[in-house]
Amino acid sequence: MTPLPPRPARIGWIVDAQNDFMLPPERSGRLYVRDLFDDGHDVGAVQIVPALVRAVAWMRAHCDAIVYTGDWHADDDPEIDPVAPDASKGTYPPHCMGLSTDAEEREGAQIIAEIRPEDPVVLERDASTADAHAVARRAVDERRPIFIHKHRFSVFEGNPAAEAFFGALCERLGGVVEVTMIGVARDVCVKGALEGMLERGVPVTLVTDATWGLGLEAEATSLRAWMDAGAALVTTRGLDLRDASHFASTAPGH
Repeated sequence: MTPLPPRPARIGWIVDAQNDFMLPPERSGRLYVRDLFDDGHDVGAVQIVPALVRAVAWMRAHCDAIVYTGDWHADDDPEIDPVAPDASKGTYPPHCMGLSTDAEEREGAQIIAEIRPEDPVVLERDASTADAHAVARRAVDERRPIFIHKHRFSVFEGNPAAEAFFGALCERLGGVVEVTMIGVARDVCVKGALEGMLERGVPVTLVTDATWGLGLEAEATSLRAWMDAGAALVTTRGLDLRDASHFASTAPGH
């Protein structure tokens, strides 16, 4: 019997599930993710918190590494416009101000309490290649989550060491990986991360009920384009079903 190839290492990838994005304005969220063109009727990202919790629980049980990403802004970042922000042009009011001197503003950049990583290894937004390799090594050797700070939508553009980090992480996990992704906003930062993975030949599964968008692109349009590009789609319920199916198909005698 021909031996089966080794299973790809699994990476759980959690995009920007930060207070400013996930909490409604009445709970201090400065850039709450909901449909910007729905005249205020969209309940928004708070409704996916239970799905995020389920997905992260699955990741903690089944993934070989877990990566959180988060906007980590300064006042002079090109994305930040406190006067006339325009989402269609890629500018937004101040949010996720991780480099602010104000403690309340910094709190907006933190991951929501329900899924906040414990003692993560941080890849700072101005990290070097050497930093990237050190973070990957520590995360795998110490079995700790990673938190990548970034200043642009796409993690691969928003942190100069992201590319080197991802390469080093894959290498330490055995070279062959697959990514399961959740988070916000589906049509901005999730889009950047997911398409960046596909461009690099990395298999990606998006957990569709654990993401939410700003209405910049219709959900059906995004999902169809990503499927056509090779991404897989699953729900939180489907994560465990997918594992059960995989086990059955690779068990002896199958």
